[in-house]
Amino acid sequence: MNDRSRLAIFAGPLDGNSTAKIAVRLANGFVARGTPTDLLVSRARQPVAEPLDPAVTVVELGRMGPVTRVARMALYLRRRRPAAILTHRIRENVLTLKAARLSAVATPVFVTVHGPMSVKLNHLKGRRGRARWSQVKRWYPRNEMIVAISEETAADLYDIFGPRARITTIPNPIVAPEVWSWSAQPLTHPWLVSKDTPVIVAAGRLEYEKDFSTLLQAMALLRARQEVRLIIIGEGRLRADLESERAALGLESVVDLPGWADNPYPFLKAADLVVLSSFWDALPTVLIESLALGTPVVSTHCGQGPAEILQGGELGRLVPPRDPGALAAALAATLAEPLPAATLRAGGERYEAQRNADRYRALMRGEGLPGADATQSLGPAHDGADRV
Repeated sequence: MNDRSRLAIFAGPLDGNSTAKIAVRLANGFVARGTPTDLLVSRARQPVAEPLDPAVTVVELGRMGPVTRVARMALYLRRRRPAAILTHRIRENVLTLKAARLSAVATPVFVTVHGPMSVKLNHLKGRRGRARWSQVKRWYPRNEMIVAISEETAADLYDIFGPRARITTIPNPIVAPEVWSWSAQPLTHPWLVSKDTPVIVAAGRLEYEKDFSTLLQAMALLRARQEVRLIIIGEGRLRADLESERAALGLESVVDLPGWADNPYPFLKAADLVVLSSFWDALPTVLIESLALGTPVVSTHCGQGPAEILQGGELGRLVPPRDPGALAAALAATLAEPLPAATLRAGGERYEAQRNADRYRALMRGEGLPGADATQSLGPAHDGADRV
């Protein structure tokens, strides 16, 4: 089928991760505007990250081995001939660029970068790290456009590729229409069903960078001032350590670690406050979704992402990472004087799924970027010599 109005999104494996969810939300947003859309998956028979519009065509590329993956993508491009294709991860973007060249159909390739790339790549050591850096510097300038999810991410990309790089900023399509219906599902946690004490909610993997240890210490300080409870939704390798610290701080009766929640949105909506305690995070989804639901938030200043989301502290207090005293003080102040729910909800509109899907759709169709907060490249476009 040769349909030059068709757009394609390469999701990779539909394994429930945040990138897969974003790919699904974009695909749903494209077909909502009447644009035929293929959602490409590299791993068959995996669960779709979230509800997928039946108008989206799921294309299973099959086993994407080192020898076959470029050929399989090239065959797809020759057969379907989409007007443009969007990728997300480094390996998937590189193989798509190679396939576009091999297929000889000149399909424009776009890539989204989901956080400061230099931070991610510098964590890779030895041969693997050198290989990834080499791939990025060689192939990423050949994309039609690199899409950064935040201004911090865009600035990092300019540092890597220079001021002439083709870079634009579009916020992630985080707030799906289903968020409100999901948040209205019945509550199951007893502290929220019959709430007689303020409840703070945190959500995330029980891992080092989320720094729930600092949050527990802040809770101990806050409990000295007032009655309050904390629910930490998530699972991870540090569960035993956090449970031991909870016991040592005498917080077993007021801090619950119930594990993963299939539907976290009723927790976020019913909470008196949602807190992010990480010492590093790119663009924390939990802050965005809490704002959209009208729930007050407090966050550590763990990178520019939270500051962008909270508009420099206008929509929620920002405190230094790894500072239990400052975090406890911010929690107390926010519980005492929460911002109006309408103000918070307005702050979450920037990340509304359809709004940002429309920006991606316009970009991939060559129509520019609608909306005031989608930022075009600060530098002039590079010439066509580098394009696939």
